[in-house]
Amino acid sequence: MSYVNKLNGNRIFLSLPQEKDLNLYNEWLNDFEINLTFGRSHITFNKDQQAKYIEDYNLSLDKLFFVIVKKLNQTEEEKAIGIGLMYDIDFIHGKTTFGLLLDKSYQDQGYGKESSNLLLEYAFNILNLNNVMLYAIDFNQKAIEMYKNIGFKIIGKRREAYPINNEVYDEVYMDILKTEFNDRKIKSI
Repeated sequence: MSYVNKLNGNRIFLSLPQEKDLNLYNEWLNDFEINLTFGRSHITFNKDQQAKYIEDYNLSLDKLFFVIVKKLNQTEEEKAIGIGLMYDIDFIHGKTTFGLLLDKSYQDQGYGKESSNLLLEYAFNILNLNNVMLYAIDFNQKAIEMYKNIGFKIIGKRREAYPINNEVYDEVYMDILKTEFNDRKIKSI
């Protein structure tokens, strides 16, 4: 079964989750390094829990779970390289919270930026939301800088919200507005 292309990018597209990828999602969500950047290195998932987690997203009216799929070329098949989430979607007030996870082997290659832009395109111009917020832990400067580069602005911090490995870190809140995203998109054309 091939992936369902919900929104097309240059090198990737957003798809619906596939059962065949449950082991891959599990691998990512149980990877200590990846989850450390979310402050969730203490959480473990098994295949059944992961399937229930995805089903909860699929059945919910205020959450979306997308698979980030690398497009196929002459030498490779389509491949899931990450997941993008929107949760706490509030259609009345036009806002959501955003999350992104990429396989470590696809980080630092522009896939995070392209994935984020596709997710924002979906949020703003398909769902017609007005505000997308995210949070990052302050030691994850690489992600914070990428989000700033896309147009997110720091709107505040929750101080000492993440005690990890005998250190304490702040949670950094960032957001972007539909007008900011669309103005930036028009300028880049």
